[in-house]
Amino acid sequence: MPLKVGDKAPGFTLRDYEGREFSLEGLEGYKLLVFYKVTCPTCQLTLPFVERMFRAYGDRIHFLGVVQDPAEEARKFAGNYGLTFPQLVDAPDYKTSVDYDVMVVPTIYLIDPEGRIDFVEESFVKASLEELNEKLARMAGREVNPLFEDVSVPAFKAG
Repeated sequence: MPLKVGDKAPGFTLRDYEGREFSLEGLEGYKLLVFYKVTCPTCQLTLPFVERMFRAYGDRIHFLGVVQDPAEEARKFAGNYGLTFPQLVDAPDYKTSVDYDVMVVPTIYLIDPEGRIDFVEESFVKASLEELNEKLARMAGREVNPLFEDVSVPAFKAG
């Protein structure tokens, strides 16, 4: 069972696929984490929509991919799916994934400035991603950037 809304988010320090270090505690404001595996079809569906949110609100909210694969696979995935937000490598020990109780990928967490979980969702749930997108727009003080207006996606796809 993943962490729940209101739970304290565990701290972590991970490196991206280029070796740069990122610390959750070193980031102020809201943070969006998306845990995934490169071979997961549901992750392949979800991550481009996370990228759309990043492009719309990433100057106001920190976005971090937490990939459960080696750095080279993470680099290829980011290139293939056009991901421009940091992709942090949680392999081979998956310590951060374990600390966040990730059992299904993708799992998305929104963490508030006080370090509490503000939103959590597993798998691909279209309505939840729309809700998250609206929440991020409000937090960024922007108009909602539509996620799904130009594509047909399922209402749900299990991770």
